[in-house]
Amino acid sequence: MGLTVALCFNLGKDFVPRDDEPPDLHCELDSEKTVGAVCAALVDGGHTPVLIEADADAPARLSATRPDLVFNIAEGLCGESRESFIPAVCDSLGIPYTGSGVLPLALSLDKAMAKRVLAFEGVPTPPFKVIRPGEEIDVRGLRYPLFVKPLREGSSMGISPQSRVDGPFELREQVYAVHQGYRQPALVEEFLEGREFTVGILGNEDPEFFPIMEINFAAVPPEHEVYSRQFKAEWSSWDYYLCPAPVSELERRIMEETALSAFRALGCRDFGRVDIRYDRDGRPHVLEINPIPGMSPGFSDYPRMAEVGGYTYAALVNAVVRVTALRCGLLHGGRMIAATGSS
Repeated sequence: MGLTVALCFNLGKDFVPRDDEPPDLHCELDSEKTVGAVCAALVDGGHTPVLIEADADAPARLSATRPDLVFNIAEGLCGESRESFIPAVCDSLGIPYTGSGVLPLALSLDKAMAKRVLAFEGVPTPPFKVIRPGEEIDVRGLRYPLFVKPLREGSSMGISPQSRVDGPFELREQVYAVHQGYRQPALVEEFLEGREFTVGILGNEDPEFFPIMEINFAAVPPEHEVYSRQFKAEWSSWDYYLCPAPVSELERRIMEETALSAFRALGCRDFGRVDIRYDRDGRPHVLEINPIPGMSPGFSDYPRMAEVGGYTYAALVNAVVRVTALRCGLLHGGRMIAATGSS
C-alpha cells in the first residue's frame, strides 16, 4: 500500500497585487494546474493525497489528518522566513515531509545569508552588499556592472533587464525600486558576464543529477541577458534552453560538484535546484539555491530537466516521495511503510 500524503501548497489565484504593488509579487505561488498535477502523480504512485492549503488553518488540519508524509511545495505567505512555515509545523507535530527543513529554507530565502554561508564554506558566489531602506548606497569594493534584486524573493521576482546596472544613477534607481516595490532590502552583487546554467539534484547520500540546463541567451534580444520573470513567461519553449547543456565532461562534473557543495553547505535535502553562472574566465559561481524548486509541469526548470533525464512527471514526484521515505525510515525492503505501521 502507499502512503497518505498531505500536499501542502499556496495558490497564486488567491492573491491579486494592489495598484501600488509589483505585478509579479505573488508569482512564486502555485497554480491549480500544478497542484492537480502533483496530486494526480501521487495517485499514480499508489498514494492517497490530501490537499492542505498552507494558510493559518494548516496546523490544525495537519494535526487532525496526521498524514504519513507531507509533500511540501508551499512558498509561504508572509514573513522573512515564510518558506519555513510548513516544515516548522510538521516538526512540531512529528510529521515527516519532503525537502529541506526550517533552517535551510530560511537561509536560502535570505540570499545574503545564503551567500555568507557559501563563502564561508569556500563555494564561489559573486561578491555582494545589502542595502536596506534608508541606508546610504555604498558599494565600495564591488566592480561594475552590478546586479540588483530583492533580498528575499524567488521565481525571478523583481528581476528584469534593468536589474543589471552600469553606474551609480542606474544603481540608485534599481535599489529604490526594490525598496518601494518589495518593502525589503536590496541585494547588490557583481554581475557575472558568462553563461548561465541550472543544476537539478535528487537524493541525499548518493544524489542524482539531472542533465544540466543552460539558459540560451543567444536566442533572445541582447538586452535580455538575465534570467528574468519576463524571460520565463515569454520564452518558455525549448528554443530558449539547452538541455543537456553543451559543456565538456569536465565542466559538467565541476558544475555538479559546485552545486552539490552549495546544496550541502546550506543543509538542503531530498531535491532542489542550484543556479550557476560563469564569470568572464569561465569559472562557475553559485547565484542561488532553490530548495523548493518550481514543479509546474512543462514550465518549471526542475521537471523539465528531469524529463530530459528520462522522468515522466509522475515518476519525478514519486521519486521525491521515495528519497524522502528512505531518509525518514518509511521505506523498508523496497516497500513504503506508513507511519502507523501499515504497508
